Amino acid sequence: MSLLAILNLPITNPTWIFFVVLIIILLAPLVFERLRIPQIVGMILAGVLIGPYGLNILTRDSSFELFGQVGLYYIMFLAGLSMDTSAFKRERFQVVTFGLLSFLLPFVIGGIVARWGLGFSVPASVLVACVLSSHTLVSYSIVSRYGLSRYAGVSLSVVATMLSLILALFVLAGLSGSFRGDVGWQFWMGMLLKCALYVVGLFFIYPRIIRYFFRKFSDDVLQYIFVLALMFLSAATSQALGLEGVLGAFLAGLIMNRYIPETTPLMRHIDFMGNALFIPYFLIGVGMLINIQQVLSSASGLQVVVVICVVAILTKWLAAVIAWRLFRLSADMRKMMTGLTTAHAAGALAMLMVGRRLLLPSGEPLVDDVLMGAVVMLILTSCIFSAVVTTNASKRVVLSGVSDEEKQGEEDKILVALSNPQTTANLVHLALMMRPHRSTAPLVGVKLLVDSGDNERERDAARMMVKEAAQLAASAGVNMKKVVRSGVNIITALTYTMKDFDASEILMGYHQKDGRPATTLGTTIVDLLSRTSRQVIIVSCTRAVNTIRCIHVVVPQDAELEVGFQRWLMHVSRLARQMDCRIIFYCREAAWEFIGSFCHRHYKTIRLSHYPFDDFGRFPELSETVHEDHLLVLVAARQGSLSYQPSFQHIPELLATHFPHQSKMILFPDQYGVESKHSSFNTGFPSSSWES
Repeated sequence: MSLLAILNLPITNPTWIFFVVLIIILLAPLVFERLRIPQIVGMILAGVLIGPYGLNILTRDSSFELFGQVGLYYIMFLAGLSMDTSAFKRERFQVVTFGLLSFLLPFVIGGIVARWGLGFSVPASVLVACVLSSHTLVSYSIVSRYGLSRYAGVSLSVVATMLSLILALFVLAGLSGSFRGDVGWQFWMGMLLKCALYVVGLFFIYPRIIRYFFRKFSDDVLQYIFVLALMFLSAATSQALGLEGVLGAFLAGLIMNRYIPETTPLMRHIDFMGNALFIPYFLIGVGMLINIQQVLSSASGLQVVVVICVVAILTKWLAAVIAWRLFRLSADMRKMMTGLTTAHAAGALAMLMVGRRLLLPSGEPLVDDVLMGAVVMLILTSCIFSAVVTTNASKRVVLSGVSDEEKQGEEDKILVALSNPQTTANLVHLALMMRPHRSTAPLVGVKLLVDSGDNERERDAARMMVKEAAQLAASAGVNMKKVVRSGVNIITALTYTMKDFDASEILMGYHQKDGRPATTLGTTIVDLLSRTSRQVIIVSCTRAVNTIRCIHVVVPQDAELEVGFQRWLMHVSRLARQMDCRIIFYCREAAWEFIGSFCHRHYKTIRLSHYPFDDFGRFPELSETVHEDHLLVLVAARQGSLSYQPSFQHIPELLATHFPHQSKMILFPDQYGVESKHSSFNTGFPSSSWES
């Protein structure tokens, strides 16, 4: 009796199969990290080892088909979701050029080598050219783990992936049609028309559905299920039209890009589920398909393997080098592009399956066992090469550092003053978007109680509010300090909390009075402005922040001369980058020179515009321009500062009158080097009985 029979292998019980896969996902990264082998390669090698062509521990059952398909869709969905779309719009010529190079060079050279170098038939050579010209973003999880999803080289590679895949699928469709005798102009016009209608329909319908759902439902679980449902609907529709499902998954991610900022809890949930389960399952399943022994058993098979692997990697590298020379890119970007565009995986296998179904006049399939084995070995070789190159390039990019302006804010602490449970989520999400991406400093969530005494019900409600805010921050991977403090004077308690936690600024809600927009700032905020020189941000969001489509920033005269100019400019720039929306500055030319220069150096990917604006008091005229799904930001100042204007006293009243349904933000930048002791009449704002 064999050892496999004694151990009852391979395992066929679904429960034990899932258990073994989870153990591999758990242990493989730990083992291969010690061997300095990228995790992706480790997953594929683990699949080779446990699969039917290795130790035959597991049967490749339907779960690998299901989770493998989900994993492939997830890779493409994450690529579209994390892509820097503003960079694509700004550098579309570079993107399209690299995409065409990434397709044409492997297609032409690969087809020639297959036909005259390896002696394949013309149809088989065309199929090989399609396989070599396309690629899969297997290494995308590496750049995502390093926080480089919006790096320029990654954006170029993502778009190149989709262009090469689409073009290869079109050629493959033509090849299939030739076997059916159906390759006339009607066939190609039909394909183009289906693609055009699909893309236009998707970009027209999906944004409206997404905005409606995100406005109505804020539960993380519901939003996650909703996002997955849209991804699979798009993939299924793409398949039904004769296209690949990965195209639909990518387009779904691209459309949702601006509605799911990278710092939000929802984005963390999506990323977590993909990297924890679906993508590793896909990689292990790919490894289980590889039969190394069969491919290497003959000299002719080995020759085909070597030639195809060398041509595949060399042509993709050549495309990156030409783009690097043409556009004078950095060496790190060239390496990143090479690493991301050399991996072949499920896309190549799907094309082979199409070739297996195409029969030659002799009755044999177009793809024989030798070609099948060679492409499977290409998958293993290219994934290893891609993972190693991408990992090295990512490390070099990370070590190259970030801008000085970003480093200055890394240890800033935003204090989120909580008051109304209905505004908690928006306040936390705004704080997450405005903090530096690389910051390790925690947020501070505080709920202040005035003369609560022994009212345990009020204290419990305050603790629950702060706990919910901390859970929102934690779901985005950010720590939040939870503070519930009571006192006779709310301003004294707030300023002491700021000092205790060394908070750099306060973010608080701009509440309504009796269900209507407040027309004054009130004594609380007026007193707070007189007691602290740190930045104070007052916000009123009428909708979920991830559905805001444009940011309007009104800047007063001489604001560029203030101490806190750079801090608030970084905050609104990060908001525009996270929301992937246009930001429009209304200011004088002197301020615009500083703003434009700063954003060009440190936030190149945001889309910004400028309108000359000489009189701050005229901002109510923007009521026709600022729509309900826009955010209006007013940069104010305390009295006695360089940029202070008497018209600031009427800001709350004007906002309530002219912008009742729009989201609003009032910014009081850092003013002095230390806290001032000016009395309330020096703030320049009238007091009232309304409290924040």
